[in-house]
Amino acid sequence: MAIIVILPNALRPHAAYNERVFLEAATAEEAVTKLLARYPALETRLPSNLDSPPHGVALYRNGKDLRTLQGLATPLQNDDRLSIIVPEGDL
Repeated sequence: MAIIVILPNALRPHAAYNERVFLEAATAEEAVTKLLARYPALETRLPSNLDSPPHGVALYRNGKDLRTLQGLATPLQNDDRLSIIVPEGDL
């Protein structure tokens, strides 16, 4: 399924300055794995455990916090948006 990962300003320099990254992924975990494979520099900018992210870091599927869904196991459908939120000062 083609989904869109939306990156905040703080992460864009580590992802070739892309605001949006188009990926094929069936779950949020698969999308994050593929995002990190495509842009390895992001790995040092994201917490290692995104299923229980620290305060200020969150992942959203179509505006819904993954913590209120199924965490990284949350299924994704075609055209879903996976937004990554990180505090700019902590990077």
